[in-house]
Amino acid sequence: MAKKEKGVFTQGTKVWIKHGEADTPILTKMDCITGVVLGDDSPTEIDDTCLDEPDSATSTYGLNKPGEGSITINTDPKNATHMTLLQLAEDKELVEVYVGWSDGIDIEPEMVTADVTLPETRTWTVFTARLKASAPTFDPDSLVKHSVAMKRQTRAVTSFKTT
Repeated sequence: MAKKEKGVFTQGTKVWIKHGEADTPILTKMDCITGVVLGDDSPTEIDDTCLDEPDSATSTYGLNKPGEGSITINTDPKNATHMTLLQLAEDKELVEVYVGWSDGIDIEPEMVTADVTLPETRTWTVFTARLKASAPTFDPDSLVKHSVAMKRQTRAVTSFKTT
């Protein structure tokens, strides 16, 4: 009997961050990310209650407020991508994040000029976020960690693999 797949493993997920000047952006493959939390989106509520309403307030939905999340690393000062991430967070940089799920062939995205092309051989979640610096965490019997906060500026859009 064949083993039934029950989902996509997180192991094998890869993360790229596009950063830098608009005319000369850099696409950095992040090494050893230990977690990505996207945060939940929530629409604003706009009160539309009429003055003659005797009982209950009513509302309608307005614009979407993108969520707040984080990118977590076991901080390694010898890992150039960790230092890049921490510097981008210190500078409160606006970045594009490309999360390649582990469900397909491991082909890296390509960047020509400022446009990033994602291979259709794996599922991708893409969003723009503003990074924010955070203090390291020191727990007993653990590695030093940074949970770099990010405030998404767009929805997290997922494109499922097609091949």
